[in-house]
Amino acid sequence: MRWHLAMGRFLVGLTIVVVLGGCTSSATSSPSVTATPTSVSSAAAATQTPAPTPATAITASALPVASSVDVGDQAAASAGASFVATATGILPPSSGGSSADRLPGEPNPSLTPGALNPAVTQATIGSTICVSGWTATIRPSESFTYALKVKQIVEYGYSDTRTSSYEEDHLISLELGGAPADARNLWPEPYTDSLPDGRPTGAYTKDAFETKLKTEVCAGSITLAQAQSDIGDQWVHAYYVIPLGVSPTNPAATVAPTARVTSAPTTPILTAPPVASLSVSITSLPASVSPGANATLSALTSPGATCSASVTYASGTVSSATGLKSALVADSSGKVSWTWKVGSITGSGTSTAEVTCTLGSDSASDSKTFEVT
Repeated sequence: MRWHLAMGRFLVGLTIVVVLGGCTSSATSSPSVTATPTSVSSAAAATQTPAPTPATAITASALPVASSVDVGDQAAASAGASFVATATGILPPSSGGSSADRLPGEPNPSLTPGALNPAVTQATIGSTICVSGWTATIRPSESFTYALKVKQIVEYGYSDTRTSSYEEDHLISLELGGAPADARNLWPEPYTDSLPDGRPTGAYTKDAFETKLKTEVCAGSITLAQAQSDIGDQWVHAYYVIPLGVSPTNPAATVAPTARVTSAPTTPILTAPPVASLSVSITSLPASVSPGANATLSALTSPGATCSASVTYASGTVSSATGLKSALVADSSGKVSWTWKVGSITGSGTSTAEVTCTLGSDSASDSKTFEVT
């Protein structure tokens, strides 16, 4: 009997030790549990304040390719994945110009001062505008821009009220960090407009200027802020390098002043300097291209000239590549450039690239050959 009592006491004591051991184990695991909220808090802080992407993070693959791939104001049937119709941007710094300085092709600054996308900064261009196709994710739907176009044509008081005469344009383009849904950054831009001397200032001219500025921003040649200032409500001044307050004139038509006549009064004969004829020169074209590869064609002509390009392959087929369809306006340096994709089934042989430009009543062209291998 005593043996049974002793054995019972031993088993009760063993049970108490085991239970106490379990409690001790739970107590020692508590620090790892209490550490969890601190870890979550740190992650949340990191999420709220992401480290900016340095400009040096731009790689060759992030640089723009053919201009037709990433046009900021190209119409879309449906909105981009990140587009919000009610989203608004922030106003850019004032360019300092006044309504009296407004040139043909520039918007009314009181109606369209421009607005910026806060997500696009100098620090984030490597993950936003310099990534080909990024603007498609924020581009407004055609239904959104069309309704705004109809409303703003009335606000602008245009005598031509046909919607087909205008591009509902982002003043500061999406590819330069413009706000996608802010009405202050959208306006009905005429497709056809010009300075008094005939230099074009319509939508196609501005589109070419936007592409040039984006290329320079992503190459590090100019800052994002400089590009946004150039493409603002005084963009024609920036494109043709016309100082504010100066009336644009055609340098070719300017008559040099004559010396004052001190002898008997006579009627001076004023002779204007001769106008140089338009010329075109293809400056860049690869010697050979493989089927399925991209190729770039560049040319030099007079600033403001409207140019088109065509490629005829050895088989006699004229390329229908998207990159060759657009007529481009030469920038202030006279440069134009197209990038297109050679068809994967294009036959080998000698092919011909041709560039034709017009300015006023003048036209000129140049052609060069290359090999498809």
